[in-house]
Amino acid sequence: MKILHISALPIWSMDGKGGMPSLRETLSGHIREDCTIKVILPRYDLFSDDLAPLSIERTGAYKVYTAPCKWLPVIKSFRNRVSRVFGRNTIPYPIRCMINISMLLLLTLSLVKAGNKVCYRGKFSPDLVYSHNQYAALAGFILGKEWRIPNITRLYGTFLADLMKKPFVSLRYPTAAAGYLVPSNLLICANDGTRGDEVAEKFKIPNHRFRFWQNGIDPPSEKPSTIRQDLVNRFGPKLRLESIWAISCSRLSNWKRIDRMLYAISYCKRKNVDCQLVVAGDGPEKKNLKKLAIKLGIEDLVLWIGAVDHDDIWGLMNVANIFMITNDVTNRCNPLFEAAWANLPVISIKDSSTSDLLIHNCNALLSGKDNSEELGQNLAILCENRILREKMKVQQKKMAESFWTWEKRMKKEVAELERLIRPVDR
Repeated sequence: MKILHISALPIWSMDGKGGMPSLRETLSGHIREDCTIKVILPRYDLFSDDLAPLSIERTGAYKVYTAPCKWLPVIKSFRNRVSRVFGRNTIPYPIRCMINISMLLLLTLSLVKAGNKVCYRGKFSPDLVYSHNQYAALAGFILGKEWRIPNITRLYGTFLADLMKKPFVSLRYPTAAAGYLVPSNLLICANDGTRGDEVAEKFKIPNHRFRFWQNGIDPPSEKPSTIRQDLVNRFGPKLRLESIWAISCSRLSNWKRIDRMLYAISYCKRKNVDCQLVVAGDGPEKKNLKKLAIKLGIEDLVLWIGAVDHDDIWGLMNVANIFMITNDVTNRCNPLFEAAWANLPVISIKDSSTSDLLIHNCNALLSGKDNSEELGQNLAILCENRILREKMKVQQKKMAESFWTWEKRMKKEVAELERLIRPVDR
């Protein structure tokens, strides 16, 4: 198969090397299954406040093209100014809606233009077009119609599930609804705890063109050789060899709620429990989180290591004692799958999205969503009870055996895509 990928998302969101691995694993999986692919990305990250162009990953496996999107820094500058006035998460609805719709329509024009350029000038005749994220869905539909090929939409979660009972959802949240309502031959939605299947049902997406799949994992072929001293040498004496190390791997966004972890570390400090938090990731909340750590008097117990190459995450998990994840929206995500595969016991919150993955006192200790005292107590208990940690490691290993690897996940997907192109008269 020849596939034209168009994406509203960068392959890696964190300095070109870290962030959500799903997009890269999809591209790699298509290559592994003998597909020929070309990829088109915006020159800038739509969803960050940074106005600088993206660092585009270049690889010999597939050709990456960029849609210039020279209009995007202007819109982002306006959005940043509005954010400074109202707050990033409290922009008035009319302004937010205007910004989002403008971005959707302008990105659609940019991606369609870039897609035609790649196909015509590059003499690339794709069998199908594959759109990543709702902001790319309309462009994928237009290119599919133009080239008379199937179009696929891939969604990486949604916030619409809790809003579907309200009237006129598709009109009130048009960009979020676009991923579902823009016609596609196949809609692939990640089973990441945001209940995309419920949204698809409400929008009456027929089952024959909807797939609700959990992401895979890409474990290393052999156990990482990283040892604790390597991290101490790399990040300095602030990281203590004798401490219990809890690790967090995520973008530092508001809804990731790293602040909950900081309060848990503060509790441990008050109880003289020797625990340090290693935070892998970067994002807009980093400055505020650092200020909170100073306010809580735990700046010496938190190590901010920034964006880390995804392949290095396995090394970090190999030397950590505990994995922490305390997201607001959903905790069913790739870092949790990887932590389970690395057999790390988990400190998290009670969350229906992970009810089949995290069992209290079995492979995790769970607290109430807004009970920072209980979260801290759980962390202290796990830090001081080595036998409990070892027991949880065994349970994690059993659970992880049920996960798809990315190789199996992508074999399943490619088989579905091949079925789409067989009846198409080229």
